Amino acid sequence: MPKNKKVRVTIPPVVDAVVRRVNARLSRMEDLLLEMRAEQDVKLKKINKLQEQVDELMESRAPSRVRR
Repeated sequence: MPKNKKVRVTIPPVVDAVVRRVNARLSRMEDLLLEMRAEQDVKLKKINKLQEQVDELMESRAPSRVRR
């Protein structure tokens, strides 16, 4: 009876090096995207706070416009 031999797929060194470089670049891109998202969240919070302040000012100014 023939024995089952496992066939190993060997990756040529050049291809392996390219795959590693691509993985490193993708990892850096993911890190940058996460950093950009964090910055975007911070700016969005600031914008929301400023919008609340503007809304409060508009509400406080509304009665004074009616008096004129």
